[in-house]
Amino acid sequence: MGVREQLTEPWGLVTAGVLGGLAGAVAAALAPAGILAGLPVGLAVAAAVYGIRVGLGALVDRTAALPSPRPAPDLPAPSRGGDAERWLRRAGAAVRTLHRQAGTPTDAGLRAQVGGVDDQAGRALDDLARFAGQVTLIEQTAAGINVGRLRVDLAELQRGLHGLPPGPLRTERERALRAVTDQLDVARRLDGAREMLLARMQAAVLGLEGLVARMAELLALHATADGGASLTAAKVAELTSDLEGMRHGLAEAERLSRSALTGGQVQ
Repeated sequence: MGVREQLTEPWGLVTAGVLGGLAGAVAAALAPAGILAGLPVGLAVAAAVYGIRVGLGALVDRTAALPSPRPAPDLPAPSRGGDAERWLRRAGAAVRTLHRQAGTPTDAGLRAQVGGVDDQAGRALDDLARFAGQVTLIEQTAAGINVGRLRVDLAELQRGLHGLPPGPLRTERERALRAVTDQLDVARRLDGAREMLLARMQAAVLGLEGLVARMAELLALHATADGGASLTAAKVAELTSDLEGMRHGLAEAERLSRSALTGGQVQ
């Protein structure tokens, strides 16, 4: 709802009228001049309330219209101050800037063209929110594996097996060694998947920040260059293609990280 709609929004008018009437009644009761003093006070209060209501309403509506990452279901929120949260915050800032840029053109055709870029950027932000949740889940899982203690256990078991003849004791120690090795392999795969997801998040966020600069260039080009319409269409196509490539890259990184977690080889 824009400012024009806020001006005619009925609840704003009702609220201003009620509060203005109450203020006028109080002023009339307290002032010697009675209703003559209360009337301007009531009108002033009503006008002030109405102006504040319209201004705040428009501000809230503009803020609500800005894109923000949708929380990924069944995934934890990124840890505040962590790498995933930091990259997601930068992605959100870039996408909100693109959203504002997409709303600036007065040319309806250009606004429709860049609106497609805006939509794609919003979907990329949702992808990154899912990545951030996955990174956080991996970090929480990895935190339950005491790698330092396992490495100590591994070294002790390897020393204990040295020169130990075949028999029940060796069998039990080999079984313990496999258990420790399996846990260390899990920790290694978790770390590899986390690094893969974070690297792709970083690349995508830097790409989004680059798109902000390129969008500003596109808008300036359309406004100043001769034959700007055709040049702008080509630039918009480039931006859209880059965003599609970014989302494909995110999907591929997700596949590779899933492969790493299941013990597959990352190609």
